[in-house]
Formats: sequence, structure tokens, C-alpha cells
Amino acid sequence: MPVVSNTSPLIWLSKIGRINLLRELYGEVVIPEEVYMEAVQRGLEDFSDALVIQEGIDQGWIKVSNLNEEEAEISRRMAERAFEIHLGEAQAIQLARKINAVILMDESSGRVLAEAWGLRVRGTLAVILRALGEGLIDNENAKEHVLKLVNKGFRIEPRLLARILKEIDGTAPRHRG
Repeated sequence: MPVVSNTSPLIWLSKIGRINLLRELYGEVVIPEEVYMEAVQRGLEDFSDALVIQEGIDQGWIKVSNLNEEEAEISRRMAERAFEIHLGEAQAIQLARKINAVILMDESSGRVLAEAWGLRVRGTLAVILRALGEGLIDNENAKEHVLKLVNKGFRIEPRLLARILKEIDGTAPRHRG
């Protein structure tokens, strides 16, 4: 089942060298045009992460999808009127609604809006926890990935970080076979 992603999960997973988890967990990641612009077009100016995301597009497992005119207009209005919602987040929400998919998003304001639209929202940390649960990574790798995110600037409340690390310790990964 494909998943729609906003910019941040793509960038954060690229920063820790684990964007491949998205392909392994979901098969296909769909992004709107504005997320492509943010993550790749503008990203190439500053970040090598953009090259990794572009590689996923070139390989075909990250797909850029355009919204129709009406959906694009709704996205523009959402970005103009909703507090702290950027166009990439608004387009990702519209795209997830259009294809009835889970949306990957880390920003709290975008998550709240997506949930208000009835979408299932997951973030970068949930991707790591799911990969652990499905046996794609082990407990030590999961903890290492979470701590790498934090070291690279991923913002997380200390209590939530402690809870996630404790959850990782208590998770027995499924073995793939």
C-alpha cells in the first residue's frame, strides 16, 4: 500500500541513511509537486540528502503526483489560512485524501490538520518503530537511528525520547524469513 510523505520524513530518513525503510515498509511513496520542490529542487542547493531522494524518484519507488486544479486551490487556501501550514504540507494532506493513504508528517500543526481531515498520520519515528516491529532492523539499530536523528537536529521532547527508547528496548522484532 502506498504512503504519502511530506518533506520532513524524507529528509530525516535520508540524513541517517535509512530512506530505504520507506520502500521496504510501503513499497511506494507518493509525494506532491511542492514536496518534490522542497526536498529535491530547493534541497539540491544545500543538502546531499536531496540526491538520495532524487535517486528514489529515478528508481520509481518515490512517485511525484500532481493535484488537479481544484485540489491545488484547496491546498493554496489551506496554506494561506491554516496556522503554520506550508504549501507542501497542504498538498501532502490533499494527496493523502485523494488516494486514501496514510500520510507521513512530523510537524505538529500539519499532523493536527491531517487528523482533522480524518487521515491516519505517522511520523519519522513511527517508521523506525514499524521497521523494528517487522524485523527490518534490530533494537540496537532502532535506538541508533533515533539517537542519530536527535544528533542531527530532529526535535523531540525529552520525555517522548525516553518513552520511545524504552519502547524499543521492550520490542521483540519479528524475524523475516
